[in-house]
Amino acid sequence: MRHHARVARFETHGLRVARVGVDCVDVDRMTRFWSRALGYEIAHRGGDTAELRHPASAGPKLLLRQVRKLGPARNRLQLDLYAVDAERVASWLATLGARRVRRIDAIDEAGYLLADPEGNEFRVITAGPAAFTRPFA
Repeated sequence: MRHHARVARFETHGLRVARVGVDCVDVDRMTRFWSRALGYEIAHRGGDTAELRHPASAGPKLLLRQVRKLGPARNRLQLDLYAVDAERVASWLATLGARRVRRIDAIDEAGYLLADPEGNEFRVITAGPAAFTRPFA
């Protein structure tokens, strides 16, 4: 029980991301992509939405919402994914249908800006093994 109390201190102001919403035209296609990319399972699928979650309920859920058409205001939200090796992960995501947009080479970040099968951009950043030692570090 003490371990759980220590983990809770890593939360910022007692808040954690519970769910991330993504608008998409083809919910089934995006469900297949994101469930495989993140290793998430389908928690709920009905009507024009799908909710994905981590099998151990670790991390935020992903809510995919169907819209008729993606407008010019798309990508109001961008996912940043940490990886031990962004190059390897970006290559793997490309086999699932992602497209590399550009390489990111900043002082404090290195990785790739990618687009999912519907063109929504997200980043894969090399964070190294230390980023995975604490929840939501």
